[in-house]
Amino acid sequence: MLFKHFAFNSFGVNCFVLSNDKGDAILIDPSVSNQRERDALATYIKDNHLTVRHLLNTHLHLDHVLGNAFVEHTYGVKAEAHQEDEFLLDLQEEQSSMYGLPFEEAAPPLGDYIAEGDTVGVEGIELQVIHVAGHSPGGVAFYLPASDETIAGVKNPGLLFSGDILFAGSMGRSDLFGGDEEALISGIKKKLLTLPAETIVLPGHGPTTTIEDERDSFASL
Repeated sequence: MLFKHFAFNSFGVNCFVLSNDKGDAILIDPSVSNQRERDALATYIKDNHLTVRHLLNTHLHLDHVLGNAFVEHTYGVKAEAHQEDEFLLDLQEEQSSMYGLPFEEAAPPLGDYIAEGDTVGVEGIELQVIHVAGHSPGGVAFYLPASDETIAGVKNPGLLFSGDILFAGSMGRSDLFGGDEEALISGIKKKLLTLPAETIVLPGHGPTTTIEDERDSFASL
């Protein structure tokens, strides 16, 4: 499996590209915001002869959907996200104003909805959808269980793409549209921290961590 990480836009959103041996690719939060970033993503896809099969959003806050229009127009793939976040697409201009950003191109409507218990992916890469409300109503994490598959020469210990739900040493904020701190903490404890300790957590912003380390961070909550 090929694995590529980018950090895009002024918010430093972590974008992840996963692809199998056939070149089928999954993009997670590919939030490109300028031509340099669009070129970087497109060059990686072209150089590795990838075919984009899925565009997955962990949630639909503005900083995570800035690249949705580019991906749809370039690769013909519509975004997939949880239905409970869909209302945020109608608030893109308001979010731009709130953050002092120019409003250029709106993210287009979603393609398919994803929900708790779904699996989405390509041959050899099946991501389990885990719904954790609180940062946003429809926030989801994508879990790839441990396997003998190698990533950059290392056996896959299990990967959790946690979006803005869980960060290294902290959790997402809950004071935005539809946020709920109690639901966020509860969901993290019940659904994420119960995953295997060695699971690598890849957040929507900032550095990686592990489930084991985050259990320690949440021990007092």
